[in-house]
Amino acid sequence: MARLDAGQTTVQFKPGAARLIVQQGNTKLATGTVQAELDDKTFPTTDVYSLYNGEDGIRVRYDSPDAETTIELTTVDGGVHVSVSVTNTTVEPKTVGRLCPLVADDLAFGTETGVYRHGYQSWTPTATLPVGQTFPAVDPVDVPMMTDVAAPTSTSHCQIGFTDGHDHLTAGFLNHSAFVTRFDYEHGDGVESLSAVCPGDGVELAPGETLTSAPLRLDATRPVDEALAVIAKQTGARMDARVGEWVPTGWCSWYHYFTGVTADDVRENRAALDEWGLPVEIVQLDDGYQTAFGDWRTLAEGFEDMASLVKGIDDAEHTPGLWLAPFFVQEDAALVDAHPEWLLTDGDGEFVPAGERHGEMYGLDLTHPDVQAWLRETFRTITEEWGFSYLKLDFLYAGALPGERFADMTRAEAYRQGLATIREAVGEEVYILGCGAPQGQSVGYVDAMRVGPDTAEYWVREGESASEPAHENAIRNVLNRDFLHRQWWVNDPDCQLVRETTELSMAQRETFAAIVALTGGSNLFSDKISDIGTAGRDLLSRSVPPINDGTVSGVGQVEFPERVVCERPADGGRSVALFNWSDEPETLSLSFDSDERGWNALEGEPVAAGGTVKRSVPAYGCLLVHVAPAVDRPYLLGTDHLAGFGDRLEQVTWDVDETGGELSLTLNVETEQNVWIAVPDGWTAAEVDTSSGTGPLAITASPGTTAVSFKQS
Repeated sequence: MARLDAGQTTVQFKPGAARLIVQQGNTKLATGTVQAELDDKTFPTTDVYSLYNGEDGIRVRYDSPDAETTIELTTVDGGVHVSVSVTNTTVEPKTVGRLCPLVADDLAFGTETGVYRHGYQSWTPTATLPVGQTFPAVDPVDVPMMTDVAAPTSTSHCQIGFTDGHDHLTAGFLNHSAFVTRFDYEHGDGVESLSAVCPGDGVELAPGETLTSAPLRLDATRPVDEALAVIAKQTGARMDARVGEWVPTGWCSWYHYFTGVTADDVRENRAALDEWGLPVEIVQLDDGYQTAFGDWRTLAEGFEDMASLVKGIDDAEHTPGLWLAPFFVQEDAALVDAHPEWLLTDGDGEFVPAGERHGEMYGLDLTHPDVQAWLRETFRTITEEWGFSYLKLDFLYAGALPGERFADMTRAEAYRQGLATIREAVGEEVYILGCGAPQGQSVGYVDAMRVGPDTAEYWVREGESASEPAHENAIRNVLNRDFLHRQWWVNDPDCQLVRETTELSMAQRETFAAIVALTGGSNLFSDKISDIGTAGRDLLSRSVPPINDGTVSGVGQVEFPERVVCERPADGGRSVALFNWSDEPETLSLSFDSDERGWNALEGEPVAAGGTVKRSVPAYGCLLVHVAPAVDRPYLLGTDHLAGFGDRLEQVTWDVDETGGELSLTLNVETEQNVWIAVPDGWTAAEVDTSSGTGPLAITASPGTTAVSFKQS
């Protein structure tokens, strides 16, 4: 037996049976085998092996008449990485089934286990549920749109986590370029089995050819939330994730106009946005400009001149954005009649169903050379002739459906071929947001990713699946996928809706705004601007500009994490949001240290040093507190910005002079901001008509550096 130790993660490997044991310290968590499938055989088929056991890890090779199987194990940063390779040693091609670095049939996770389950694509629910609980079933007609149709019901894609008391195990594949990676599990009285699967999708392995699974990381050292963050970081590095500095902000046409939008609607809202002066960049046209899904360059009535529309957006110094679903085709599109050979088919030659939207929908075969040429032509028209530089690509899952393809590739390879074709056509500078997209398989090609279902004009609809549009469904995923932000891409939580004509309460709108502001992802809104009242405009203005990121507490423990924290490094402050996820008011409270003071950000009032903020919070509302280190001279207490500026506050200085001192705040923002400064007893603002005392001083801070002088009595 060989053994690897990495922090609290220990893996013992028995070469004779290709069996491994995963432990947390001395506690056995999972026991199983390593497997590779070719044709109808599972390898290794022999107990004869050669073993290398060195400082860099363990490598075991099994030779049989049909295949050579190699298993490698290494230790990396508190975890153990396992991979399996199979080589076709015959003179005939072989069909690849599953490559499984772990097939566990004995696990220590019982009836009290929480299972962190990561969804397949943007809209698939992601959260931690009790082991015996599942999300509501998806309507059968929506199954291809919401789930991985090739996977069993109980599965988690890319990564999975288990927590049972003090026992925890997190597993994640570190590369998703070649496989739609997943973790299939069975549950009854606890977790009964677990298979870490790299599906071969039936591709052929030629004689002498080798196929290797993605590396599987096993981490029993860290709690699930911390282990997921490590997996995301390592995966992003391996897959060359595109993580730039720019985070999109802007306006989108969808949630007011839907498919009834016209070019004049876009122009009207662009002009209203400029008049308002909200510092956001993008003006994005969504669905409704095209004649059919698939016929993206054939314009509907009201869109006679795309280049002119884009020029108006450019001239107003906004970024022109366009939505399209390039892999998704409706049955009556001209493309279907002209090129039926471009579509995915099943084994009987029938088109593979991709769900229903405008009638039956289908997916393109992204390996077909003519489809790739069509994609290049389409996207060059959109970016070079029309001039769009921000693209939202929707319903991308359609390119990864199982089916017969022109080229013999796995689903993941075919999907990434499509993304690579688009990226080549538009270049490196065009910003791409993925949506309805397989998550891990998109890393490296998209700049931002929708990480949850669509928002909606309501909180949730009883009886609908967790993939359907709803504020609650969007928030569930945004919180539970926060660890992907700035590791795989920029997270996109979908649009804020702040107009008063929706079913959303003010508390629900504040909750979504707080989550958007504190987590630091994309921030677009989608109301007709003239419909937004004073309260809605105030809420939106307080959520921009985006900060770098926040931290969600409770991932891997509960379905809806109840706490988000955004640190402010410049002065050691932080913003803390607590959420009431019940349908009744609840009392929430936040206490802080004796050397800290708080600002109740939503109600605009201070909290004494070492105090407790305690409020009755409406259903689905939040308590948002800015916390600052309390000192014996004036200091920054609270801000109008919901995230307390976060890293946008670049510097805080206190310079002493003969009569007192000067407090300087340096902000990386584009517009003026309201801030509140705590003024301890014995201090007064030198140029402000106020008496000394403990009440905060309200000032307006400008972009760059703002200084306020104080006198000490």
